[in-house]
Amino acid sequence: MCAFAFQKGPDVGLLKRSIMAVAAIGAAAAIAAGGAIPASAATTSGVRYQQIQTATILLGPGVDQCTVIALSSAPSAGSPAYVSALVENWAPGACTGWIESSVNGGAWTDVSPQQVAPAGQGPNNPALFKTANYYAGPGTSVRACIEYGSAAATKCTSAVTLAASTATPADDATPVYWGQSVSVTIDSGPNMCFAAVNTSTLTKAATSQAALNLHAQYGGLPCTGWLESSPDNGHTWTQVTPTYSLSNAGAQTYAFSPAVADGTGQLVRACAQSTGAKVCSKGW
Repeated sequence: MCAFAFQKGPDVGLLKRSIMAVAAIGAAAAIAAGGAIPASAATTSGVRYQQIQTATILLGPGVDQCTVIALSSAPSAGSPAYVSALVENWAPGACTGWIESSVNGGAWTDVSPQQVAPAGQGPNNPALFKTANYYAGPGTSVRACIEYGSAAATKCTSAVTLAASTATPADDATPVYWGQSVSVTIDSGPNMCFAAVNTSTLTKAATSQAALNLHAQYGGLPCTGWLESSPDNGHTWTQVTPTYSLSNAGAQTYAFSPAVADGTGQLVRACAQSTGAKVCSKGW
């Protein structure tokens, strides 16, 4: 439990995510359906993030890499002055990610657990997780770090400091998830609205859970997304998460849903809508 225009270097993580999204459309047999967003989607979430920095460890050609994306929960005035990290691992080995903090220019110290993203499973199935949110207001700088193999292969993003705010951050840290190839992309020129089902297991099990990863990049078109669940092999679908609404307006923004049950007797799919009809992925 898929994002990308504020970092200084090339956004390799975004490129890989975009490749994953495009490749996944065919694999997922995306379904287009006419009509407006369902009435049950009227409840929207204000939990959204803006990408501000990235760091990547490249291990070879193709998708052998681990990327950490520093996410600000303050894309607009009055939002929380907090930062979290999204770690995405396509590499053949485990990648560890965490958040560090420096107060008033002091030493960098860990403020989050060092969590491991296991080896990715190919271009459509990175292992990924999101950390909790950590204070990055005046006087406190925060950065996101990753390590692959040994301390010699450690990278951190540039430091982030945000404006003061009394708003409460979201409580949406996730365990390790795999980005299944059941994603859908609405792409119109430079605009992209990407919704993916992230799952707690690589293969379906009775205890499997699923979460939405919604990502909008570039442009200024609306991007909304949600998860739907089916108990009867896809004959009927019910919305099971709020509808998340992103405004990308030149930034790369994300939203993440709570996990929902996706056991052996269920299917879950990701749905997205921009200015046209809603589009849904294949169920997983």
